[in-house]
Amino acid sequence: MEYIVIIFLIIMSIIVFKIVFKVRIKEIKRVNENKELEEFTNKFPENRKVTEEILDMMENKEVTIEEEKDTKTSLYIAITNKIIISDMKNNYGRIQTIAHECVHSCQDRTLLLFNFIFANLNNVYFLVISILTLCSVIHNYMLQISILTILFLIEFSVRGFLEVNAMTKSRFVAEKYIDKKNILLNSEKEKLLKEYDKINNVGIPFTLFYLFSKGLIKIFIYTMIAIIINLIWFFNIISKNKTCKLITGFIFLFQSYNIIIKVYKS
Repeated sequence: MEYIVIIFLIIMSIIVFKIVFKVRIKEIKRVNENKELEEFTNKFPENRKVTEEILDMMENKEVTIEEEKDTKTSLYIAITNKIIISDMKNNYGRIQTIAHECVHSCQDRTLLLFNFIFANLNNVYFLVISILTLCSVIHNYMLQISILTILFLIEFSVRGFLEVNAMTKSRFVAEKYIDKKNILLNSEKEKLLKEYDKINNVGIPFTLFYLFSKGLIKIFIYTMIAIIINLIWFFNIISKNKTCKLITGFIFLFQSYNIIIKVYKS
């Protein structure tokens, strides 16, 4: 019964979080489309040059810059101190996006490394206990759910702080860079910065919602595994065949995962 309550609370938490923070997936996609503003940002140098100039402005010259034409996501990798720039040729938000990654590169390195290592260890731990539970090696499911919850709270707190901090500061870094280049008219700059404010107003709640949901989905998946195995044991179905149990578990797990993804995207 306690597993059903956990599942219910996870689904309700995601729904309430989405309603309270007014997260709209379609609005996120729509806010990146503006041909007029694209013309403004096209006046600025190429992405790599913009990155170099912003890093120089922030007095951070130790970061490696790499362009990836096959990806749509820019990111800063703390472990290698590298900024990867995606293909943002026709994206008016590219100045703020680059500024965002540059801000990440200037954040506390201990916190950045902790976030990187902890997040990866958390993923490995989740994968290992899921497999061991399906193989009937782990039997104390509530203990694992409690551990996953604590790990989720730590990761959400650290990553949430880093992202909100970078998104908030990137707007002002972008403004400082625009002023320094002195390419745009005041009216053009105001239009662009107004949209950058709009991106943050939509993007910050969405980022927190994404991180929150991502952590809860792990707990949801593991709780479903616990429910599946308890049902198998209860009905004494294929309890001695671990291979069949594993296959059956993944089938039910996939179906339950689809349910929560529909809630997430709605």
